[in-house]
Amino acid sequence: MTMVDWWAQVFSAAGDVWTLRAPEVLKLGPRASIPVAAGVAVLAGIATMIGHTVVFAINRVTGLRMAAGMALGALYLAVLRSLTAVVIALLALTVSRGAVDGELLAVVYLLAVAPHLLAFLVFVPHFGLVIGRLLEVWTLVCLAALLVHVLAIGRLPAVAIAGAAWLTGQLLSHLLAKPLAVVSSRVWSLATGRDTFITSQDILAGAPFVPLERQGHPT
Repeated sequence: MTMVDWWAQVFSAAGDVWTLRAPEVLKLGPRASIPVAAGVAVLAGIATMIGHTVVFAINRVTGLRMAAGMALGALYLAVLRSLTAVVIALLALTVSRGAVDGELLAVVYLLAVAPHLLAFLVFVPHFGLVIGRLLEVWTLVCLAALLVHVLAIGRLPAVAIAGAAWLTGQLLSHLLAKPLAVVSSRVWSLATGRDTFITSQDILAGAPFVPLERQGHPT
């Protein structure tokens, strides 16, 4: 597969997911689909980081503070999505009574984040968080549609799995928010010698995660 073909397949797969269709690449099997699914997920991550970078710039957060915030946000989202993927896998195994391909399920989960290719729009003032929430809902709908296809189950079980994954993500967010705020602020203080302040509310708001000095708080 040439780079041009890869790009074409990535955007074609994303377009199919956006419209709740099973991408053609899934017909090639899970192993052959991994490069395309990974491409969709990587581009979605890049789009998310671009949006957060703009928000940092608007709030005049630059340099080491921006790098630390970006790294913390990327780590937090990676851990959260990984744990959510485990929950989806366990639920899928239960519904299918063990008759599910783990690689195929991973491909589906990566493809389902296709709506986040638009995540750069979170920088839009006053509407950024709303856009982020809508993208999450869209992602869950896409996940349910793909699960119907790959697991050969009805819409209701697929929606139930996607909904349970969302609830798990929300629960994990609340459980991880406070310790993450404490640890990140402590690490920042040790690394820079500056007193910092980042609250669990900042993290749960879904905004970019920035080590915030006590003298100010970005909008």
